[in-house]
Amino acid sequence: MDKTAMKLWYDPEADFLEVIFDQGVGVAEDTEDERVEVRVDGQGNVLSFHILGLKSAEGPPFEVELRLKKKAHPEHG
Repeated sequence: MDKTAMKLWYDPEADFLEVIFDQGVGVAEDTEDERVEVRVDGQGNVLSFHILGLKSAEGPPFEVELRLKKKAHPEHG
């Protein structure tokens, strides 16, 4: 089973939740859900995403497809 480490950060004053997979350089992109924005690297892999207005979120659950970077597995031998 592959595992992905992540860091979570929540700012209660800004009502902003960020989930960070990698600290690499990236650019922000909008998603289908206006409450969610992703940061991607040059290959389009998701480095992090954030959700705005988490406390006041109403309506359908957050649902966004993410392209996570696959980690190389060392050869077993």
